[in-house]
Amino acid sequence: MHGDQGSGPSYQSTTGFSAAGADFRDDRLSLDRLVIRNPAATFFLRAEAASDLGGSIQAGDILVVDRAARPGSGSLVVAVVDGELVLRLLARRSGRLVLRPSRPESESPEADEARIWGKVTYVLHPISP
Repeated sequence: MHGDQGSGPSYQSTTGFSAAGADFRDDRLSLDRLVIRNPAATFFLRAEAASDLGGSIQAGDILVVDRAARPGSGSLVVAVVDGELVLRLLARRSGRLVLRPSRPESESPEADEARIWGKVTYVLHPISP
């Protein structure tokens, strides 16, 4: 709180937002333009289960997956493992890329043993039910 004595409190925003709508006065906010870099190669997938990969993904969250984006070590990816689409973290171990599952006790195949389907670029989820 800031303010002079007797003038009452004044509050400062800690959210990092500018004045309401100031960033979009001349342009409408478009979620498509915000989250889609490669329209022909971008897909939306719904998470079936919760995962601690990518910062707490919940069942029902929407994953924005860009198949044209190039993943690297540390990227959250959708991969095809045993014919199923699964969420994995691409990581480097002993000089090789591996697909790390959310549960360490699960098998983590090397990236060349599975096919990377696309890189997750955004996760969309509701704040309340």
